[in-house]
Amino acid sequence: MEHKRMITKIKNLGPKRFLNRMVGNDRGVVLVFALVLMLVLAIMGSSATMTSQVDLKISGNTKVIRTSFYVADGGIMMSPKVISRIITDRALPSASETPLLSYDDYAQAGEDPVLLKKIMGFAMDSDYQTNDANTTDISMDQGTLGNMDIDITRAATHYLSGGGVEFAAGTEGVGVGGAASAAIIYNLASRGTVGTPNKTTESDIVAQYRKVAGVAGGR
Repeated sequence: MEHKRMITKIKNLGPKRFLNRMVGNDRGVVLVFALVLMLVLAIMGSSATMTSQVDLKISGNTKVIRTSFYVADGGIMMSPKVISRIITDRALPSASETPLLSYDDYAQAGEDPVLLKKIMGFAMDSDYQTNDANTTDISMDQGTLGNMDIDITRAATHYLSGGGVEFAAGTEGVGVGGAASAAIIYNLASRGTVGTPNKTTESDIVAQYRKVAGVAGGR
């Protein structure tokens, strides 16, 4: 008889009975469920916050990189205009004409500025490495908005086809000039710098500019 009673009690403690007891004790279940839910929400919130911070840093770095590239690209686009102006005037632009730009005007007594001599072909970069190593040809300093440094090197000079430069070219008839024009090749190196002194981003762009003598512009 006692054996049957024990079997009956064990049967009564089956899965359904256990589940009913758990559901019946609703206070403990609700508390545990609420704690688990709060833990899950806290983890999700922390993950979202970390993701937002990383996205903000990526966006900020992307903006700084693009800004430094645009500053360097602006130096490449501006250099041909300055070169053409110097060739035409045989002098560096005055401060009133280009107030935001600074030029390498290092010169010994009685000599023309270095940049003028380099563009006109009277001097090369190697002639001034000792005295002029820490300067750039053209620069613009706008603080945290961006700094621009441009180096200009006269690389070569070529005669252009289409004109008569040979002996007695003037006897070849109408349509052939007695002298052809020349193209001057300049190597341009522009650097854009953006940021604070302790945290800066730099972009370097190099290009070639072909200045055709006697013709406005170039490429």
